[in-house]
Amino acid sequence: MAKAKLAIATFVAAMAVISPAVAQQLSNAQRDAAVQFALNNTRHTMFHEIGHLLVDQLDLPVLGREEDAVDTMATLLMLDTGTEADVVGLQDTIEGWLYSESFRPSRGYVNSAFYGAHSLDIQRSYAMVCLMVGSDYDRHTQYATRISLPIDRQTSCAEDYRIAERGWSAVLEPHRREGAPASDVSVQYRDTRGEYPEAQALLEQAQVLEQYADWVAKNYVLPRPVRMTAENCGEVNAFYDLETREVILCYEWVDFFYELYVSDIMPVREHFELMRKLKLDKLGRLD
Repeated sequence: MAKAKLAIATFVAAMAVISPAVAQQLSNAQRDAAVQFALNNTRHTMFHEIGHLLVDQLDLPVLGREEDAVDTMATLLMLDTGTEADVVGLQDTIEGWLYSESFRPSRGYVNSAFYGAHSLDIQRSYAMVCLMVGSDYDRHTQYATRISLPIDRQTSCAEDYRIAERGWSAVLEPHRREGAPASDVSVQYRDTRGEYPEAQALLEQAQVLEQYADWVAKNYVLPRPVRMTAENCGEVNAFYDLETREVILCYEWVDFFYELYVSDIMPVREHFELMRKLKLDKLGRLD
């Protein structure tokens, strides 16, 4: 964690040099928050793609749509740590998906939104919240209520969590390393060719790919070598390549969530924080 914080500070300094216009507009705290938001959205995504990797490499059974299943696995993994950092990471991921709805064309949904491999972003966000509140009602009900998950649904989420946790534990447990040699998981940061130098610098300095490669190698026995790769993709995406056995994180993904935070989420958060302070100040004067 200390290395990650140092890397964020280094990246913030790099942003000031690489993007002077942005540096003049944002404070250090704002840039730090934007970087953390991008990293948090990347965390759930990396576990999601690692889920695809494990399904493929371990020949795991999947009942239902695989995209939904690995969404669930990623959420369970982050909840299992119990850390406040991962809770905030889940909340940032949820906000990222909810804000993605604002980019939907004015005509609304089209057929491809319903027959695609993924559930709608808004469905994915509420499914994640349900697992959160199902795992610990007292800890997460306030957040679930804030994003409009009704109390009657919240109380039923405990069963959703129980079934999901039991299912993933059952299929993953036989493949845990438990003293076996570490799996062969390599890392590659491909050059962005000058398109997303900030995103590449952040991922390399924070050793993002190394963290997930180390997690996979230490926890599961894989039959073949696999790789974690960062590269330009020509789109905002992350995916698992079955042929090359690579989890690929696109630099465009990191850039998108950094910009999303700065342009859409940061103004809202700062507005509500200001309103909160004004309310507390008013209450203090009344006392």
